[in-house]
Amino acid sequence: MNLKLNPPALLAISCAVSAALTTLPALAQSQPASASYAIAAGPLSTALNDFAVAANISLSTDPAQTRGLRSPGVRGLYSVAQGFALLLAGSGLEAVQLANGGYVLRQAAIAPQAGAEKTMAPVTISASQERDPVSEHDNSYAARAVTVGKGVQTLREIAQSVSVITRQKMDDQNLTTIDAVLANTTGITMYDSPMGGRYVYSRGFMVDTYQFDGVNRAMYYPQANSFTSNTAVLDRVEVVRGATGLLQGTGSPGAAINMVRKRPLADKQLQLAVTGGRWNALRGEVDATGPLNESGSIRGRVVAAHDQRDFFYDVADSRTDVLYGVLEFDLAPGSKLTTGASVEKLRSTPFFSGLPLYSNGRDSKLPRSSFIGADWNRWNSKQTAAFAEFEHRPDADWSLKASANYTRERHDVKYMFNLGAINPVTMAGMMRYDGVFDYGTTNKGVDLSLDGKFNAFGRRHGFSAGVNTNRLEGDSDFSLAMLNQGINALQPDHGVEEPSDTWLREHSYRGAPTVTSMRQTGAYGVARISVSEPFTVVAGARVSNYKSSNINRITGAEESDPYKENGVVTPYGGVLYAFDPRWSGYASVSDIFQPQNSRDAAGALLDPLKGRNLEAGVKGELFDGKVNASLAVFRIEQRNRAELDLVHTCSSGTECYISAGKVRSEGVDAEISGEVARGWQLFAGYTLNNFKYLDQTSSAGLMFASTYSPRHMLRAWSDYRLPGALAAWSVGGGVNFQTESSRVTQGITVAQGAYALWSARAAYQIDRNWSASLSVTNVLDKRYYQTVGAPAWGNFYGEPRKASLTLRARF
Repeated sequence: MNLKLNPPALLAISCAVSAALTTLPALAQSQPASASYAIAAGPLSTALNDFAVAANISLSTDPAQTRGLRSPGVRGLYSVAQGFALLLAGSGLEAVQLANGGYVLRQAAIAPQAGAEKTMAPVTISASQERDPVSEHDNSYAARAVTVGKGVQTLREIAQSVSVITRQKMDDQNLTTIDAVLANTTGITMYDSPMGGRYVYSRGFMVDTYQFDGVNRAMYYPQANSFTSNTAVLDRVEVVRGATGLLQGTGSPGAAINMVRKRPLADKQLQLAVTGGRWNALRGEVDATGPLNESGSIRGRVVAAHDQRDFFYDVADSRTDVLYGVLEFDLAPGSKLTTGASVEKLRSTPFFSGLPLYSNGRDSKLPRSSFIGADWNRWNSKQTAAFAEFEHRPDADWSLKASANYTRERHDVKYMFNLGAINPVTMAGMMRYDGVFDYGTTNKGVDLSLDGKFNAFGRRHGFSAGVNTNRLEGDSDFSLAMLNQGINALQPDHGVEEPSDTWLREHSYRGAPTVTSMRQTGAYGVARISVSEPFTVVAGARVSNYKSSNINRITGAEESDPYKENGVVTPYGGVLYAFDPRWSGYASVSDIFQPQNSRDAAGALLDPLKGRNLEAGVKGELFDGKVNASLAVFRIEQRNRAELDLVHTCSSGTECYISAGKVRSEGVDAEISGEVARGWQLFAGYTLNNFKYLDQTSSAGLMFASTYSPRHMLRAWSDYRLPGALAAWSVGGGVNFQTESSRVTQGITVAQGAYALWSARAAYQIDRNWSASLSVTNVLDKRYYQTVGAPAWGNFYGEPRKASLTLRARF
């Protein structure tokens, strides 16, 4: 199926859909006067969720309202109001029906005495009543709050585009890896590296800013982005698009990704899941949590997952095992210590290099099952992480948090790959190459932050400040060698002899044993000043020091010039204006820098790359906070890109550079997420992106980054619970659409035209504990390239149609 939409038509459709969704009325559903319920006693949050499903009603709750509370349950024939009264008995809460037919929890009213007016029970404002960002059991695609910055903020309080992939959306779409999550996120594209792993791109720039629980983690790999993460341990994924120098210091201006781990719950809970699908896919998860002592002051959680699968192409397979454990201790009123650790192991037979095309750039139309590699290919890795976090809240307004993180990665990679385009007449041209990689990193980080609110000049303001340091030590040894053997593209030999690691290193044309050291320290502060009731000004800055070196592990000689910057200031500023309780507008400017090791004619290091994001938009919280909506326009400019100096004489070496390069990315982001109508969850994000080289001498006026970020992208997924007697059923579906992507190599253009991938899902709630779902991706079995490279390498087919069946349980 070929979907052809010109850009104006696509933009008009997206805007019309967004406008319609934000004004949709709630779907009318009739409720029987009474029904039979069998809701067991247990945690109040679980009982309420089970009751809402059984009664076919929409219920909005804040996890802070029900945390630590239990319900006596309800059994028998009751109306919805009677059922709520029994479930909430003794909790101090009541369920109130809204005009749209849904329900919301609030503090219960005190019963009035005869002749007295009815008054509400007093409400104590405490830290626990701030918006809870935890997404699990919220049954929603809309985030209440995020922690990608320091402290807890709503999306409307952040003057940049933010997307949140909640636990519910991950479960509904079977997004089991961070790659899968990002591929279904607004404005994000993935690029398969011919040397393994995937690169992530946002707004035309590679994303290299990663956080765990709001704390930065440095990444370094010698040839390709080999970072992987299993979502079994995650509560949500938060993505801030644009430059985020205040958060990270160094990096590209594309986006920052924050992966938030699951934490222990106050109530006992056991979750099980098993999934089976095409190509021998099998996945199992166990997640157990709850209090570990009678008072509940010590809580724990353990998550284990196993995933094994073959692929739609020959030979390849993978096996992943994950184990995660975390403990929480209430040390004293307002003080909490959290400590945890995780281990992720990967054992796989990978296909890295991709497929070749014809030498003229045309599609060779090799079978999607084609695997050009050897049966001894391997990618084995192990990631071990440990963390500790101490949080102290002296009062309801302020929070002091100290975090320490340790991560170690090891990768053992060896594979056969091909280089060379196919002659369309002789079908020859491909040559065999082999590579061996042995690399690993150790990462240590400490983060100290202060976040809070204060009163001044009759207004309520906010302030955050912090210091952090991160150190990475890496060692790698890789070698690539040519074996002077041709490859038959139609009948590749997977049983070729495996050369020894020693032979590959002796005959290497590229590679080196290196030791890499990266260290970054920084301090930041940001203030949120309430100028008037609707108007807030945000201003802050970060000061960063950065140093990186790369030396030969054997000789000690420098493999490349060092990267070093001291006292670099990255400012941040924004304004927010609340039009009404639902809508607000914003504008912001944010910077980020990236050191570079190219030298000028005098031998001095070039100034760092500077990225600046200018953005303005509107954000809304609709339907009593059940829906988040946003629309933004942005412009990113990156300057100081190194260009070859063809005028001056170099003081050392044969090449020197000038800081003359400049590129621009600009466009529009639009997103809506949450319950847009009763029982209907929706996530839809549209991005329009234009790219251009500005001052790049060799490329001025040409498109920039078109391969990685198509001009138009739409990411949409929806799930709807059927009404009435069919309330146990829910149906879902979605589409990922993008326009053409291309790459030019030596004057030859390789392109993948516009395409749309459709997905569908049907789920059935068997009883209060068990549910089953059937999911199908790429429903129309679209044949396309997920990534296009060059005629000689790097072209990867996207996955064909796939069906999977999932069984879930919660006790």
